[in-house]
Amino acid sequence: MNKNKNMSYKSRYYSFVYAISGLKLLLAEPNVKIHFLATVVVIIAGYLKHLSSNQWIAISLAISIVWITEALNTCTEKLCDFACDNQIHPSIKIIKDIAAGAVLIAALTSCAIAVIIFFIQ
Repeated sequence: MNKNKNMSYKSRYYSFVYAISGLKLLLAEPNVKIHFLATVVVIIAGYLKHLSSNQWIAISLAISIVWITEALNTCTEKLCDFACDNQIHPSIKIIKDIAAGAVLIAALTSCAIAVIIFFIQ
């Protein structure tokens, strides 16, 4: 039983190591640098405006959704590029465009939430 517990802890440890490695790779992507800058600006603006707890929850969820969609979009693009040996394929273009569209939806929704919180309320 102890051996299984040790393997379980080791496996969980490596899960975190791999996840952190994935975040580092994600941060190296050009579009993610824009998301990072936007995230920092919104957090600083929120701090300066003394947002309420509910406003911070909305901002945090909006930021998270953009980051999650960008990560999934990056995975989709890398997988498609790998599957097609970086060759242009009409079906793969559709898949990549839809994934990028998901990021755009998330980003626009986040901007709308920011406008409501920072300028309308």
